Amino acid sequence: MSTVDAELYGMRHRRAFTVLPIVWLLQIVLFAYLANFIVAMTVDGLTEEQRAAMKASLGTDAVSAAVLGSLPMYGAPVLIILGALMAAGDERSGILRLTLSRVPERATVLVGKLTALLLLVSVVIVLSMVTAAVCAVVFSAIDGASMRWNAVAIVADTAASWLIAVAWAMFGFMLGIVTRSLAASIAMGVLWALVVEQMVHGLAAVATVLAPVRVGLISGASAVLADAAGIATMPGGVPDAPLGIAILVLVAWCILSAGVAAVVFRARDIR
Repeated sequence: MSTVDAELYGMRHRRAFTVLPIVWLLQIVLFAYLANFIVAMTVDGLTEEQRAAMKASLGTDAVSAAVLGSLPMYGAPVLIILGALMAAGDERSGILRLTLSRVPERATVLVGKLTALLLLVSVVIVLSMVTAAVCAVVFSAIDGASMRWNAVAIVADTAASWLIAVAWAMFGFMLGIVTRSLAASIAMGVLWALVVEQMVHGLAAVATVLAPVRVGLISGASAVLADAAGIATMPGGVPDAPLGIAILVLVAWCILSAGVAAVVFRARDIR
């Protein structure tokens, strides 16, 4: 617990761990709510069904779906950077060397970092749901719509959002441990999330051989979970896979990322 407390203390005194979640919350406000509200209220070319669907996505009964649907596209870069910061943010400052000199068991240091990262992701997801709830209440009041809350959907979608967020954060953490460079891990992670994975999704629309690969990607499995909640957009459509398979894929990414990070971290200390 002392290593966890040390990591949490370091997080509280580094602005990036505050700024990045704020950026993510602003993305929810701007893209999931404000942009949809403006389009629904001002664009004349929409059909009544389209307008009604967009307004429904702004309601209180779609709060959790708004967060879950935003994660596959907008949340990935932020969470990758958070994971990379936790892994490689103190490489150049010498804090990691100091910590390793005082903690005899290297696994303890790694577990402390991962525990602090999981706590951070949990706080971010809770704040995301609160932000979406506030936005839904405001826009429902403006539109004069009734306010209904779906407790079962909120719990299920919050759990799904947490799993997706952990998978992306753990991926960034692994890259930070492997590269030992904050800039390199962020660049590689964002490139993978926004270029490589999205390219695979786009090509799958014309190359059917890539279709089975899509669900094996973090964004593909995330899209399946988001689609189960009734909201998801992905180039080439949502991968055709059962919900259980998508959950297993995300769990596998978490285990793989943690395993690679542990092996590399321990091996580097031995050398």
